[in-house]
Amino acid sequence: MGHPEQWRVALLLRNKKNMKTFFTLLWLVLTSHLSVVAQTVTVPFEAGRWTSENADFAFETFMEKPSVLLKSGFIYAKDVELQDGIIEFDINFPQQRGFPGVVFRVADPMNAENFYMRPHQSGNPDATQYTPVFNGEAGWQLYHGEGYSKAFPFKFNTWQHVRIDVHGLQAEIYIDDMQSPLIRVTELKQDPRPGKIGLVSGGLPVHFADFRYTPKTPALFSRQPIPENGKDGLITRWQVGNGGSRKMFEKRSVIPPDMEKKLKWSTQSTEPSGTINLSKHMQAADSGKTIVARIVIQSANDQLKPLSFGFSDYVTIFLNDRALFSGRDNFMSRDYRFLGTIGYFDTVFLPLKKGDNELWFVVWEDFGGCGVKAKFEDMTGITLK
Repeated sequence: MGHPEQWRVALLLRNKKNMKTFFTLLWLVLTSHLSVVAQTVTVPFEAGRWTSENADFAFETFMEKPSVLLKSGFIYAKDVELQDGIIEFDINFPQQRGFPGVVFRVADPMNAENFYMRPHQSGNPDATQYTPVFNGEAGWQLYHGEGYSKAFPFKFNTWQHVRIDVHGLQAEIYIDDMQSPLIRVTELKQDPRPGKIGLVSGGLPVHFADFRYTPKTPALFSRQPIPENGKDGLITRWQVGNGGSRKMFEKRSVIPPDMEKKLKWSTQSTEPSGTINLSKHMQAADSGKTIVARIVIQSANDQLKPLSFGFSDYVTIFLNDRALFSGRDNFMSRDYRFLGTIGYFDTVFLPLKKGDNELWFVVWEDFGGCGVKAKFEDMTGITLK
């Protein structure tokens, strides 16, 4: 009988009147869609078309192009909101340390998607970077490698073209070569929504020119499924404690009995990779960017259980109220090229007792993203609560 949709179309085509109606509706749908996709809007660099928040910038003609010289801060295209679509611009910067780029789907100055370049890392694996920004924290230390960052040899003091094609939870990012994307972002971390588009100096005097955007009809989206908590040893659900401060935990080897009551707890899931971006759950009460992630481990017997983990930037691990580990993985803490990126770099051996065991990761942050990830080598004799 064939596919149900083929059957429905066949019924339409049996009748000339229905055929005419079918093709009329099809033409309307296609032309409507094409008109949205094809409507490219140019935003010239001139007064009245851009707004700023304490930015140092000036409009000028530079290397034969009307442009903006952005010395510091952000500027936003005025009266522009985009959810899905194509963002394009030319960029020109010197070979200096900086992080120039673009923010999009900007809900507010503290929450956005961000793509930027590191001119001083030209040719290195971290030359380019996509990262979400949650509560003012760009989480690049949590998101690195395939789908987030990529090597690229920049050209300096000349124009380079950047194109970002955003649709649903995905984005393709191009520099100069418009045929092959440099980065394919498989999952943007902010929930899709209309937002502002802004240009960022990243601490570098940078020129932008030929800015334009092309809106698209928002794409349907669904996030990747999160593994069940404990599957293959991966911890995917934590209780997150807000309202703490670094001073509450600093130099402590034991958690006081009343500490739990001082924090406000909520259950939060990780991403499919097992990373939980704690910056996403930060609140104003989290003094000194300090936050707690805890889990209860039920053990069938007394046993010593290895747990691999990663964190950013500082952590103290407590088991059953007693400190087991303290460490730092912040920027340049290992050597001058260590980025502070998160990974399963450490292992702690948990002396579990029979019954319930409460594990706390007390994490505090410098910059670059606050997060934790942890997994057991095996789940023999334990369950997670």
